[in-house]
Amino acid sequence: MFKGIYTPIITPFKENEEIDFEKLRYNLEKWGKTQLDGIVVLGSNGEFIYLAHEEKLKVIEFVMKHWNKDKKVIVGTTYDSTKETIAFSKQAAEFGADAVLVLPPHYYKGGMKEDVLYQHFIEVADACPIPVMLYNMPGNTGINMSSALVAKLSKHTNIVGIKDTAGNILQLSEIIRDTDEDFSVFAGNAGYLLPALSVGAKGATVALGNILPEDCCNLVSLFNEGKLQEAKRLQLKMLQLNLTVTGGLGVPALKEAMDLLGYQGGMPRRPLRVLSEDNKKIVKDLLINYGALIE
Repeated sequence: MFKGIYTPIITPFKENEEIDFEKLRYNLEKWGKTQLDGIVVLGSNGEFIYLAHEEKLKVIEFVMKHWNKDKKVIVGTTYDSTKETIAFSKQAAEFGADAVLVLPPHYYKGGMKEDVLYQHFIEVADACPIPVMLYNMPGNTGINMSSALVAKLSKHTNIVGIKDTAGNILQLSEIIRDTDEDFSVFAGNAGYLLPALSVGAKGATVALGNILPEDCCNLVSLFNEGKLQEAKRLQLKMLQLNLTVTGGLGVPALKEAMDLLGYQGGMPRRPLRVLSEDNKKIVKDLLINYGALIE
């Protein structure tokens, strides 16, 4: 079973937009010494949509070589066609990934009815040699996977969980209610980590873990130890920083925060742009107010 805190790692780029593998190595070593249970490679924060297929393979290979062997790796293998998703999932398995994370196909969203999505994920799960985690992210895909669809898919022995970034705690609760105990429901955002845990989520995949892995892990520990008031204070403390740095200002802000906190954020890839000076100040001030950065 997958549980605990995973962070969808960023992909650092150089000024010329090539992948900066030295910065990636530095981050992997630093994250590997934290309490993170694992990482997600080629997720949304990894700018996977801007990477060529060969670049994706190089990133997976590099991560598997340099990541802490005691911690797990989930690889995002989404393509819009079933055929390419299967092929890429098999490649990720060959590199040694522990599982794959798959968004619903969404370019032709008008045709992506529940029966079509169901068949897509079943075919991927049938062909994939490692476990499959569903990824519900309606904010980016425009498609919300209903709790009924997820519950139906969870019956497949190779579909082991879901990262749900919809932010709908009712839907998350329904998924937990309607799936077996060994199905790993993960919150997809640190902003509702504690509410998700309180209704039975097994963990979370959160961008905030790139910069505050110990706090994200500590919140889970506090919840598991029954220290709910402390967990509540930490959850509330995270809200504004999480909303702005991993939500409102997006990946460039996350990379800026990493640079400020001793990680290696690197450059974003176009069309994403480096933050303006005003937005850099917003990020810095938030980190100072949080207590993560000394002025």
